[in-house]
Amino acid sequence: MHFLKLSWIRIAVLISAGLLLPAMQNAHASFGASLGDAIEIEMLNAAQMDVGIHRLKFRAGSTNTGQPIWVPIIVAKGAKPGPKLLLTAAVHGDELNGIAAIHSLIDGLDTQAVSGLIVAVPGLNQPGMIANSRHFVGSDGGGSKTDLNRIFPGRLDGGDVAERYVARLWASILSADFDLAVDLHTQTIGTLYPLFVFSDFRNDISRQMAFDLMPDMIKNDAGQKGTLETSFLSRGIPAVTFEVGGPKKWQPDLIARAVSGLRNLMIGAEMIEGVKMESATEPFVGSVSTNVYTEVGGFAYLKVGLKEHVRQNQVLAVMLDAYGQEIATYVAPHDGIVLSVATDPLREPGAMLVRILR
Repeated sequence: MHFLKLSWIRIAVLISAGLLLPAMQNAHASFGASLGDAIEIEMLNAAQMDVGIHRLKFRAGSTNTGQPIWVPIIVAKGAKPGPKLLLTAAVHGDELNGIAAIHSLIDGLDTQAVSGLIVAVPGLNQPGMIANSRHFVGSDGGGSKTDLNRIFPGRLDGGDVAERYVARLWASILSADFDLAVDLHTQTIGTLYPLFVFSDFRNDISRQMAFDLMPDMIKNDAGQKGTLETSFLSRGIPAVTFEVGGPKKWQPDLIARAVSGLRNLMIGAEMIEGVKMESATEPFVGSVSTNVYTEVGGFAYLKVGLKEHVRQNQVLAVMLDAYGQEIATYVAPHDGIVLSVATDPLREPGAMLVRILR
């Protein structure tokens, strides 16, 4: 307590002498460039915006203490008419590479040369991001967790906190008249993806979008009810889910490839000028993926790597106990390519070790 009193006395002296004011002003300037100074909107109305980059914020909900939950929105309005592209990232709060891809894409745009507009949501699940969680984290009943990407378009009447959150975003931002939508993800904590796209090939434009993004792998997949991708497709809007590596860290090589893919998609949609590229390596396309789960807990030693081709009955992983003794061996259930791997060696019963695409 004595130390704290002395510290505050010193601070008061420094302030009175004017020695702390520049630092405080710099700190204020830094804060002023954050979400605090973004323009608040209640409904997206990009048609009324000027050409250029607009940084906005939308109140999607509030905490149990009444504090607003602000979601950042970026609008890049082109000088010429053209398609409307929606980009979303961090619907799962621990999946961050998509945010960096959006930042980089927007930073490199000359809106005078853009036809159409981009609406980007770099951090849709704010409560999940704050909690370092895949899920939307609420406080009701002592704590709740909801996978937002299973409950779109949400419910305003009678919905819980998560359903109301996505319903507000859907009604005011996401349900605008878009022509294309890309939902950026990564694998969740403890696992890893390559550059990978979920696409429903029944929609020809979605299929083309998947190849334009130039991923390592594509899964022809009808999707799950309640995801952003399937919610857009049900409204006739071509959409894909774009997986960019792993969670909770920047992966510069994959982020750069994701940005190149997004630009390539925009070239194909005639939003920006350029020559559309093809993947240096043809992406592996499959329609069935199989998870290999642990039956016992222990230390996992993987014998295969991401993007590796495997044969049926090939050893994928062995499990050791605390003494280093082998307690289980896991083999490939069929031929295919390794789509996802566990990166956390500690695996409890029922945890995924390897995902194989065929």
